[in-house]
Amino acid sequence: MTGSRGPLPKPNVLKLLSGNPGKRPLNLADGVNPRVEIPSAPRHLGKEAAKEWKRITPLLEELGLISGLDRAALALYCQAVGRLTELEMAFNAKVKGHTDNGMDYAEAVYQVSHGLTPNGFAQQSVLFQILRAHREEVNRYLGHFGLSPSARARVTPSNFLQPDLPGMPEAPTPGAGFAKFAQPQR
Repeated sequence: MTGSRGPLPKPNVLKLLSGNPGKRPLNLADGVNPRVEIPSAPRHLGKEAAKEWKRITPLLEELGLISGLDRAALALYCQAVGRLTELEMAFNAKVKGHTDNGMDYAEAVYQVSHGLTPNGFAQQSVLFQILRAHREEVNRYLGHFGLSPSARARVTPSNFLQPDLPGMPEAPTPGAGFAKFAQPQR
């Protein structure tokens, strides 16, 4: 994720499993822990974005990484994935068109990803530039939900341990997941 410096922090749960080498007290129930639930899908999602929503939300729920608060962020991620899928399909169709005419695959990829300026210089095509920008955007969103290997250490699943607040559903009893190892606050 951009803006973060230094090595990725090791989650408290992994510190606990490795014997807490720093011997500092670990609070395994720290942070905001919203209820794990799948928010309703926005109506504006495109076809490919809706497919991604249906694919990813059950997985995020199973890992405890999604709540009703995440609807907008997840919609942005799904839209980016949907557009990337559409751009990749358009790029591949153009490459296939060139290879069907007998062009070598590598040459076809180069022809689709580059064009010539009026002066005769090679320049990346607009399609390829947009495709690269969407790949970077999707990669950025992957980090927000812990969907890449390096981002998994930064996200913490929700165990929904909250103080009782008026108007909020009652919190489940502690003891689910890694919360059962949490040190009582003194």
